[in-house]
Amino acid sequence: MSKVTKDPIKVQLIDCQRIALAGLKLLIETDSRFMVSGFALDRDEALQQIRQQAPDVIVMELDMGQDNGLYLIPLLHAECKAKIVVLTGNKDLVLHDQAVITGARGVVLKDELPKTLFNAIEKIHEGELWLNRSATARILLEVARAHAPKESGPEEKKLASLTKKEEKVLQAVVASSGKQLKVVADDLCISQHTLRNHLAAIYEKLGVTSRLELYVFCNKHWTAEAV
Repeated sequence: MSKVTKDPIKVQLIDCQRIALAGLKLLIETDSRFMVSGFALDRDEALQQIRQQAPDVIVMELDMGQDNGLYLIPLLHAECKAKIVVLTGNKDLVLHDQAVITGARGVVLKDELPKTLFNAIEKIHEGELWLNRSATARILLEVARAHAPKESGPEEKKLASLTKKEEKVLQAVVASSGKQLKVVADDLCISQHTLRNHLAAIYEKLGVTSRLELYVFCNKHWTAEAV
């Protein structure tokens, strides 16, 4: 039986330095899992290209010269469904955390090995976050501080709307914040596809859009007795 060939992941590159863009394009295209659908030097060029190319993943630098990369992230999300990976030479952890809070799925430093970037692109494309435990803890705390506590009534109704199976999945995902979805699925003895379907239903019922937002929601409103 012949193997099913996956389409390459379409990657859009955004960096204000031409040489950096050219080198990154050559690097990414050495891996058959990916294809570079376009590369842009500024905000306007980036927004125009993503409308035309509909990339799967956007790899972008935060330092965009006259443009602020943090402000660009929500603009990109408004134009397409691509997931965003920040690739930066800036080692400011506060900036990294702000990028994730704003909508990026992970941060890779430019002095890391190429395989780190490749793995980040692939995992983020699959729906994972590319964050270590310390970054996750910092971001959860920052998001919690940034949002005033909400009334418990509506949130309890959201939790009560979950099915028994969704409750079990929620408990497993929250208890396994550092694990990949494959590991969580194995723990639950279900397929990744089934797990993603349950997560999609949970996200919709709780009004969240990612595992990060799910952790924040549960940190505020969920206890073992709540579901």
